Amino acid sequence: MSSFKGTGVSPGLAIGKPYFINNEVDFSIKPHKSLIESIKLLNERYDHLIEELKNTNRDLESEIIDSYKLILNDPEIKNELEKINNDDIEAIYNVFTSSANLLETLEDEYFKQRTEDIISIGKELIFTMQSTPSDHNQGDNIIVIAKQLTPNDTSSLNLKKVLGFIVQEAGQTSHAVIVAKNLGIPCVIGIDIESVKKESENLVAVDGLTGEVFLNPDEKIISEVEKYKMTNEKLKKDYTKKNIESIEIEFRANIGSDEEINQFSDDLIQSVGLFRSEFIYIDKASKPSLEEQIKINEKLSSKFNNDIVFRTLDIGGDKEVSYLNLPKEENPFLGVRGIRYSFKEKDLFREQIISILKSSLISKVKIMFPMVSILEEYLDAKDIVSEEAKKLGLETPPLGIMVETPAAAINARIFADYVDFFSIGTNDLIQYTYAADRGVAELNKYQDPLNPAVLNLINNVIQIGRELNVEVSVCGDMASDQEGAIILYLLGLRIFSIAPSQAPLILSSLHKANTQLSHISSDEILSQIDSQSVRNLIV
Repeated sequence: MSSFKGTGVSPGLAIGKPYFINNEVDFSIKPHKSLIESIKLLNERYDHLIEELKNTNRDLESEIIDSYKLILNDPEIKNELEKINNDDIEAIYNVFTSSANLLETLEDEYFKQRTEDIISIGKELIFTMQSTPSDHNQGDNIIVIAKQLTPNDTSSLNLKKVLGFIVQEAGQTSHAVIVAKNLGIPCVIGIDIESVKKESENLVAVDGLTGEVFLNPDEKIISEVEKYKMTNEKLKKDYTKKNIESIEIEFRANIGSDEEINQFSDDLIQSVGLFRSEFIYIDKASKPSLEEQIKINEKLSSKFNNDIVFRTLDIGGDKEVSYLNLPKEENPFLGVRGIRYSFKEKDLFREQIISILKSSLISKVKIMFPMVSILEEYLDAKDIVSEEAKKLGLETPPLGIMVETPAAAINARIFADYVDFFSIGTNDLIQYTYAADRGVAELNKYQDPLNPAVLNLINNVIQIGRELNVEVSVCGDMASDQEGAIILYLLGLRIFSIAPSQAPLILSSLHKANTQLSHISSDEILSQIDSQSVRNLIV
């Protein structure tokens, strides 16, 4: 057995037969079709695929293919293609690679990831000209392995028989990754495919969470995959309304993309605890219009019957938006991000608030402000919301803050007199507590949510919320983690805003906390000296 480490982008464990897709361009094959005819055929293929995806509620994938059409028909690309002899397929392909290389030089991650799309389109155009067959002679229970996966590749595969993806060249927003996430297929990117080819024989195992790939896995790995399958089945069986109500908890969904709205289908979760509105901006090449924002709000509203906690724009730090021209800062995590940026760009902030007030979201929305550190920030943001609501003849909706700075956690009692709710963002709270950038691998030991310093801050908010009757939830990754959820429950938390896919697992953990660990008091947890001693309590 040998193993490789890439990046997990779609969670899950799977084991299957390796199925290699070779979609590299062979320039020795002469074209069978003209350039003009091939562009026409490729456009038709994209149109057919868009319609197919829309009919199966895979809207985000269809939008990606629509963007492929725009690139294929881009005037600049077409102008360059017109200068080339029909038979010179290498020169035709170079038009696309040159455009991709130009984007690669840009600092913005959005545009960098578009390079893969442009190259994919170039390949598909060449394959169309060469009449290269796209049908795959695949078997059952396969792990698809490729340097790149084009839309033509994924559309010609029987995805019901695909257990996993391993893709060498792909980004977090690549077409193949989106497909994997939509369909719940484990996916790992960044693995050298040639190395895999040399060693793979019978079976390949994929861990879409850790990014590990095992070639010819041993009995231990095979057993782990089987155990994972069986555990998953049991968790799904126990995931019932009755079991949720029996321990008096509420699950809410964390939603952070159009794809997650479209694919959401959990009848036991009727509320959103964190709507990451920045994706509306990040996923675009230009600022979305008010109408576009309202449209997304309407879609979100139609999916959920109960409360929707709408977090206003949270950019800065590790979240950049090219067209907003964010200033380069030496310490972006400590700079103009979250509510600070909203105050800097008040027109943008007001437009976002108006998009909420003018949509059906208004009947169930709670608005949450990110990165609030001082009371003044909350009160100023509240004034803006109230002003816009008054203009429209509406009541101001419930307002709250995301507790993700130590200042907000320590001063929770002060904030409690003014806010309608707290939502604890553990990811940032941890990094700010320890002054350790969560994006730096060397500092991973400082990202432990069970450290008593972090737990004391969280507990302060939970207890003040209980005392003063202010709603408290946790929407950070800690709530979606088994150990983290257990400790939060023992500290008194009852509202968990989580990744929906984790709900069955977290419910199982909370039942353990309720039945086997209820004797552990918050005082005992908070008196521990380090994370490991906290863990020892719940083992």
